[in-house]
Amino acid sequence: MALPTAGMSFRRPTGYVMPMIRASMVETPREGRPRGQAPEIAVLSDCHQQFQHEGLQRLVMDLACTAGEATVMFSEHSSLSPMELLQQFSAHHAVSMATDQTAKGGDVVWGYIPAIVRPIFEPGARPGMDEVLFEIDEKYGFHTSMDFIVALAIYSGAVVRRLAKATDRDPEEIMQELEQRAEPIWRDLDAFDTRAYMTT
Repeated sequence: MALPTAGMSFRRPTGYVMPMIRASMVETPREGRPRGQAPEIAVLSDCHQQFQHEGLQRLVMDLACTAGEATVMFSEHSSLSPMELLQQFSAHHAVSMATDQTAKGGDVVWGYIPAIVRPIFEPGARPGMDEVLFEIDEKYGFHTSMDFIVALAIYSGAVVRRLAKATDRDPEEIMQELEQRAEPIWRDLDAFDTRAYMTT
């Protein structure tokens, strides 16, 4: 399978956000295949190769903010608020984890999605985004942190699909709108990002 970011060049990790989400939406069998062959893992590996660990630290923040904006977009076409949508997601996840006998270690990260997305539309909510990321890294280590980045991309892609179905729109059209709405948030993150790639 060709790398989803083949031929693309990004100056900053943020450039990988939308390709990560698009890759997660690619309909291809994932079960029973080597992990590295999943399109979203290929994009993540490409980002890691170019920007190393610091790049992944920024990518997860960008993806979390984008996931939050996707949730807000969906709520605008729903009777539920963004927080209610997250609660619905949490309840569904809790039931799935309780009844799925095939749950794997990395699946634990899905439970952290509401916690990291909530501060996007409820500023001051606790735990904060940094606290969530610190807990995942401390409790589960680097590989689970990578799983969390993938989970955020898959969650965002699922929200886009649901919104496309609810509004009878093309998913790519929604992706473009999501990117436009996320760009100001990414710029806000730029203002506080002092990593080396910001000056190259």
